Amino acid sequence: LGGMVAAYSFTYVFLANALLYVLFFLIVFFGFRNIKTQNASQVSVLDYEPVSSRTKFTALLILSGGYVLGWIAYSQWSTTVASHTQSIGMPLSLYSVLWTVNGILIVAGQPLIGAVLKKWSGALKTQMVIGFCIFIVSFGVLLSAKQFPMYLTAMVILTVGEMLVWPAVPTIANQLAPKGKEGFYQGFVNSAATGGRMIGPLLGGVLVDQYGMSVLLLILMVLLVVSIAATVLYDKRLKTVNKQNVQVR
Repeated sequence: LGGMVAAYSFTYVFLANALLYVLFFLIVFFGFRNIKTQNASQVSVLDYEPVSSRTKFTALLILSGGYVLGWIAYSQWSTTVASHTQSIGMPLSLYSVLWTVNGILIVAGQPLIGAVLKKWSGALKTQMVIGFCIFIVSFGVLLSAKQFPMYLTAMVILTVGEMLVWPAVPTIANQLAPKGKEGFYQGFVNSAATGGRMIGPLLGGVLVDQYGMSVLLLILMVLLVVSIAATVLYDKRLKTVNKQNVQVR
């Protein structure tokens, strides 16, 4: 929809966004104002002392490193890939269809994915590894993409991957968090995602300008392999420490 509107004027796109934010504000203001909340103790990041378990925090750092790389790769779809599609003559309306399909698949496919993931209860690491592998396949398809159907195929594959990866990281962070530090851990992974979205467009733009789109895609695939390695190894030390604690007891 945004692409079709933008075909007439980008001013209308920004106006529509502003109106939607106003609508969202009204929904929140009138819909949530009567919700009662319970007082809860909060932990300020400013008062934050050394994490109770350095091993858990180290695991979080490794996991978040892979998460950053995943977002660096994913962010290319709205930046360098978007620019590339324009350079090969793809209409803006067709590029917008890619994100429409992305949204539809997430809404329609999430219940199905959720049902499948119930069988993987506790296997979040496997879920993430498969998701990152699917990301790699998606960028592999982009390497040879010349026409809209190939870009659509790559987007469908990418969407399946993001439904596996993105929900898993906050869940793992919650499992790693010591009592009372859940908010800090969730904030940390959110910051990691923001960092990936911040670095991605700059890195992608520089690589495309210097070496071209194909080199960028190959580098992104390598970064995703690093993400897989981080996912596999993040809790290796934690398992060792837990095993030692069990033996001591």
